[in-house]
Amino acid sequence: MSDVALIVEGTRHRGWTDVRIRRGLDMMADTFEVGLTDRWAYDTQPVRLKTGQPVTIEIDGEPVVTGYIDDVLPNYDARSHSLVVSGRSKTADLVDASGTATPWETSRTLLQIAQRVAEPFGIEVIAEVDVGAPLRGIEIEPGQTYGEALMQLASYRGLLLVPDVQGRLVITRPPRQRLTTELALGENIRAAKGRFTNRDRFSDVIVQGQGVADDSWFGTAAAEPEGRAKDQRIKRYRPTLVMCDTSVDAAACRNRAEWEVKQRWGQSRGVTYTVAGWRHQEGLWRPGDLVPIRDEWMFEAPVEWLITEVQLVMDSRGERSEIRVAPPSAYDRPPVPEPQPEDSGGDRW
Repeated sequence: MSDVALIVEGTRHRGWTDVRIRRGLDMMADTFEVGLTDRWAYDTQPVRLKTGQPVTIEIDGEPVVTGYIDDVLPNYDARSHSLVVSGRSKTADLVDASGTATPWETSRTLLQIAQRVAEPFGIEVIAEVDVGAPLRGIEIEPGQTYGEALMQLASYRGLLLVPDVQGRLVITRPPRQRLTTELALGENIRAAKGRFTNRDRFSDVIVQGQGVADDSWFGTAAAEPEGRAKDQRIKRYRPTLVMCDTSVDAAACRNRAEWEVKQRWGQSRGVTYTVAGWRHQEGLWRPGDLVPIRDEWMFEAPVEWLITEVQLVMDSRGERSEIRVAPPSAYDRPPVPEPQPEDSGGDRW
């Protein structure tokens, strides 16, 4: 059994009987929930934890989540007491907090902007990949959370924002690592649950947008750029129209249409595998890694899919990992066109 510890103000709190740690590519903050239930003992000191305290979750001495306690739920009667503690990564403050518009210098990269936004929260920002060219001036709506604003900016470079085990905000693009450990039926796979659907897939994807007219390009060509792509796997006639809310040309519309086909296929396929334990040969299971899969019940041949979410669970049934995988194309995100600045005078965001 793994040793799970909550480290709060230098004190290690152990003995947790129920653990659930959730991490995902679509989550800017990882979550944790731990609990214990004991019979009353007169010589047992109560675990005194408070909401808002900084906390580090360790598994066998290895940090997994660094953040803050959100909830403390004590419950007891004459015979026993229980305690549930939950919280999130430090980056949860970016997810929750919002404010008024605060101008900064234009032509900054995503990394520079994210570092400036996160600095007052005491959150470090790092980049695992090239963050691309500087962004144009962007105006964020008042009241929009900082997390939403940063994710919007990241979409202009086709990048994702996830926390790491130290509570830092990481700019990344999957895959992060290619694992050698397989998910194999008859070996380490205990259970599997799949979802395969065609509800959001279409035979013909049409993308239209509003172009930017100038002296050399105007009229219908500027007002109605269009691109098309086909999903050859959809045999029935099922068209859909996607409207771009930023200025694009015909080439951008065509690229968007092709991406819509690939992403919709990727998002329509998913499997959650349950395996014993929390580790593979190279470390703890984590989202963003490519994993080889041998499972003839789900696939005709071996595949290599992307881990999109991981839950590390410990309860009365022991330790296990619930690993959600999807085709890599589900997260093959091209940059979204940036909106055109409304004017060229002064700094925006």
